[in-house]
Amino acid sequence: MNITKHITENKTFLNHILITLGIGLIVNFLNYIFSIYLARNLVTNDFNIYNAILGIVTLIQIPTIAIQTAITKKVARNKNFNLNQFKRKSTLQLIVIAFILSLLFLLLKNPIADISNIDTKYIPLLSLVLFVSLVTPIAKGFLLGLEKILSFNMVLLFETVLKFVLGYIAITNDLGMNMIILAFCIPSVITTLIILPLLKSKGKEELTKEITLDYKQISLIFFTFLLLNVPFTLDLILVNPEVRASYGALSLIGKIVYFGSVTIANLMISKLSNSKKESRKKSLLISLIVSSLTGVAICIVYMLFTQEILQFVFNGAYLDISRYIVPYSLAMIAYSTGYMVITSQLVNDSYVHIYILLGISLLQVVLYNINNTTLYDAFLNQVVIYGVLFLFVLVILISKIFKKDGKNVQRET
Repeated sequence: MNITKHITENKTFLNHILITLGIGLIVNFLNYIFSIYLARNLVTNDFNIYNAILGIVTLIQIPTIAIQTAITKKVARNKNFNLNQFKRKSTLQLIVIAFILSLLFLLLKNPIADISNIDTKYIPLLSLVLFVSLVTPIAKGFLLGLEKILSFNMVLLFETVLKFVLGYIAITNDLGMNMIILAFCIPSVITTLIILPLLKSKGKEELTKEITLDYKQISLIFFTFLLLNVPFTLDLILVNPEVRASYGALSLIGKIVYFGSVTIANLMISKLSNSKKESRKKSLLISLIVSSLTGVAICIVYMLFTQEILQFVFNGAYLDISRYIVPYSLAMIAYSTGYMVITSQLVNDSYVHIYILLGISLLQVVLYNINNTTLYDAFLNQVVIYGVLFLFVLVILISKIFKKDGKNVQRET
C-alpha cells in the first residue's frame, strides 16, 4: 500500500485535508471559546445546568450527522444525474418526520427533565433544536456528496461565528439559558434557507429509477452515531452532581482533543463515498494518520502548558482537574481513532459495530452506578470506557478493513 503515491495522485484530497484542518482549527477554537466564555461567566449552578443541556443538545443533534451521511452517500453515487426531485422529496419527508418527533419530545418533557435534572421550561426550545436537527442536514449532505469541501467548511465557519455571537449577546444582555439554546439551531436554519435552493447536482441526465432516502439505513447510521456519542455525553448526565462542574471542565478540555482529531471525519466520508473500493483503504489510512497526529499535537500542548491553559480557560478555577488532563486526553485520542474507523464503515453499509457500541453504553451505565462519588471515579470510568472501545472495536474493525480478501461493495443507484 503506497501511501505516498496515493497522496501524489490525489492532490485534491490533500488540498481538501489542509482546507478542512485550517478552517476546522478556527471552527473548533471558536466552539471552545464559546464554551469557555460560558464557563467563566456563568455561576456554578448555571454552568451545571448548561452541561446537562449540552449533553441533551449533543444527543438530539445526532440525527443531523446520520441524515447528512446518508445524503452524502446517495448524492455521491448519483451525482451525474439530476437530483432536484430527490432534494425536494427528501426535504418534505424530513419536515414531516421532524414535526412528529419534536412533538413527541415535547409531550415527554417531564421524564426528560427528570432524567437530565433540568427544569421543564427548557424542553420546548430543545424540541425546536430537535426539529432543526432533522431538517437542516440536507444542504450539508449535498455539499459533501458533490465534494464541495470549501463551501461546506465555509458554511460551518459562518454557523460557528453566528453561534458565538448569539452566545455573547445572551450573556452580555442577561437573556438566560433560552437564548443559549437557540444559538445551537438558529445558524443552521439560516444557512439551510440560503444554500438549499441553490444546490444542484453536476449532471443533467434524468434518473431512470427514482431514488429516495433509505430510512432503514438512516436508522442504522443514527444508532451508530448515537452510540458513538454516548460515551462522552451520557457521562455529563450520569456523573455525581457534586462534581459535575469540575468534571464538565475536564470533559471540555478533553473534547478539544476529540473534535480536533475528528475534524476531517466529514471529509473522509465524502472522499470514501466518491472513491472506488480499491482506493478507500489508502484514503482511510491517510485520514487516520492525520487524525491521530492532530490529537497527539494537542496533547503535547496540554502536557507542556497545563497550568497556563487552566488559567486561561477557567480563570484559575477547577485546578483539581490538572492531574487528569493529559491521561484523559490520551484516552480521547483512542476514542477518536475508534470513531474514525467506525464511521468509515458506514460507507460500506457495514453496521456490525452497533452491537459492540451497545455493550459499551451498557458498561458505562453500570460503571457510573457502582463508582460515581469523586472526580477520580468519573475520570476512571471514562478511561475504562474509551479503553474498551479502542481495544474491542478498533482492533476488530481495522482487521476487517485491511484484510486482503473481502466482499465487494456494490454501488447503489
